[in-house]
Amino acid sequence: MARNILFVYRGFHFMCSAEKEGPARFRPVVVRELGWPSEQRVPLIYDADVCRTEAQALRHAEQQAMHWADSRVVLHET
Repeated sequence: MARNILFVYRGFHFMCSAEKEGPARFRPVVVRELGWPSEQRVPLIYDADVCRTEAQALRHAEQQAMHWADSRVVLHET
């Protein structure tokens, strides 16, 4: 059974999961949750990288979600 991780980072809500593609082949999947709870789901990233374990794919998906959010947040220096 695939695990889904609900993940909040910098105010953005994500669902990260690992899609099984074969023996020892998992693809990271990141979906943005718009509205809360889950009014709309928008697939964000299709990753060409394949991981050997579900745990690796989940970690990779979380990293992708953080990178996506960081690229959209403007930090103001004081």
